[in-house]
Amino acid sequence: MLNNIQIYTKNCVKNLQNTIICNFPAMNDVTSRFLITYEYLKEAKVVSNIKSFAKELNISSSLVTEICKKRTNAGMVPISNLLIRYKDIDANWLLTGEGTMLKSSGSPEANLNYKELAEARLEIIALKDEKIEWLNKELKKKKGL
Repeated sequence: MLNNIQIYTKNCVKNLQNTIICNFPAMNDVTSRFLITYEYLKEAKVVSNIKSFAKELNISSSLVTEICKKRTNAGMVPISNLLIRYKDIDANWLLTGEGTMLKSSGSPEANLNYKELAEARLEIIALKDEKIEWLNKELKKKKGL
């Protein structure tokens, strides 16, 4: 019977009826937590999509897509780059599942989440834009326009 099955791709075989049967690797727990972190960062508007997440981690967007589609597990490079880029993510939680996703500290400043930081950043940008607009109006007044 094995003679009737031919290898189609690395993870797929084709049987007698020309049906392609694929067996993608099961997603491991670390990859699951990697994806949970991605979804958290997306909800917090720290990253907007796969492309921006990949750019932040200095990896290809196609690799992140493959991880998101559960076709491959997150390897050492994406995991280590995630931990280097986002210092508040607890490495112990990411690797073992023990504890919480975000590192905690006794100081309230350390417990700010990414969403609050993103909102504060947008508020500062809006204030800066208002100041620029006001300065441009003042400049036009001075020039007599």
